[in-house]
Amino acid sequence: MDIDQEITNHLEWIEVLVSLIGKNEVSEEELEAVTKHDTCALGKWLQSEESSNFKELPEFEKLVESHEAFHKLAGRLIAAVGNNQEGEAIESEEKFIAMSKKVIGYLHILQTKKV
Repeated sequence: MDIDQEITNHLEWIEVLVSLIGKNEVSEEELEAVTKHDTCALGKWLQSEESSNFKELPEFEKLVESHEAFHKLAGRLIAAVGNNQEGEAIESEEKFIAMSKKVIGYLHILQTKKV
């Protein structure tokens, strides 16, 4: 896995999310797709054989957990915006950004521990 590429993919995925936030209406399918942590490139890699060299590292499990949380927060953020819940949207956005930083941080840690 090219971790730099995964970080780039993660940031590009955030841009997709931002474009959904700008829409007047988000479909159930779009919302469901955003919350699925196992269908994006990183989620697929986390479940793949290719990641097996990292699975014994405590940071790998933290990456898996933060990646799942990231997707749940993305769904909460889009739902809050779609329902005009400004307070919830602001809170979700702050948590979403923090979780995104955690995901990237754990990716950087794995990069330094390449096997």
